[in-house]
Amino acid sequence: MRLFSGFWIILLIGLAACQSDGIKTEHGYRFINHTNKTGIKPQPGDFVLIQHYVWVGDSMMSSTARNFGGAREYEMFTKDNLPVRVPAIYDALLLMSEGDSGTVYEKIDTFVAKFIPPSLKDVKEVRHEIALFDVITREEKEKQRAEVAARFNTVQNKTQEALKNFKAGKLPGLISTSSGLKIYIEDKGSGKPIKTGEQVMVHYYGCLMDGTLFDNSYQRGETYSYPANVGQMIPGFDEGVMHLNRGGKAILFIPARLGYGAQGAGPIPPNSDLVFYVETY
Repeated sequence: MRLFSGFWIILLIGLAACQSDGIKTEHGYRFINHTNKTGIKPQPGDFVLIQHYVWVGDSMMSSTARNFGGAREYEMFTKDNLPVRVPAIYDALLLMSEGDSGTVYEKIDTFVAKFIPPSLKDVKEVRHEIALFDVITREEKEKQRAEVAARFNTVQNKTQEALKNFKAGKLPGLISTSSGLKIYIEDKGSGKPIKTGEQVMVHYYGCLMDGTLFDNSYQRGETYSYPANVGQMIPGFDEGVMHLNRGGKAILFIPARLGYGAQGAGPIPPNSDLVFYVETY
């Protein structure tokens, strides 16, 4: 895996792109490969780890660095599952190799124009700057999912043991917040702090105070992604995750008022205190 870093690198890519007409992709987008590496190329159905910046003129509309805190995994469509409107980055990635950086241009038609601010209505193209870090085949992805699912038993045993010690008042290092949330931080994480509004990916295991499991991500083999600390999650979960960096691990003991309250939710009875084991990415 090769990593590119720094906003200035992406900006230089965009400036360099202005000096070349590039080539036309399968679905008609204009594409420029700035590095032309000879590594592994993504195939339909693969997964890729990319940095992706979207520009309209001199205005950056979005970026994986800003919106997700870093590179993001992107699933390549299979040939028999292509949408009617094939994304520009899909076409570009098929022409790139691990370690490549490139630019692909998308004409602003009536569909794209709906997402463009009125102040930029005179710009003719959207510019996508892409850095491709890693290619993960579907077979490799399935293996990763199996490995995550296999961790379920480890996480369950760890959570149940912590719950037992919590009830007995024997859980050292427990943090109590002013809201009533209690947090046992197993590992704060060596990555960047999680900021409000950023997308954060988590694996989680949730159970009631009697140890009854009600949900977890491990057996699905997929992380869950959400914008941090904006109210999409229950208050106790939102607050607890903000105590971690990316790569952190903690057990959250959430009182009912910071969970689903008097109404409950699905398998969670009303007025239930909750326990979550959570890992952040």
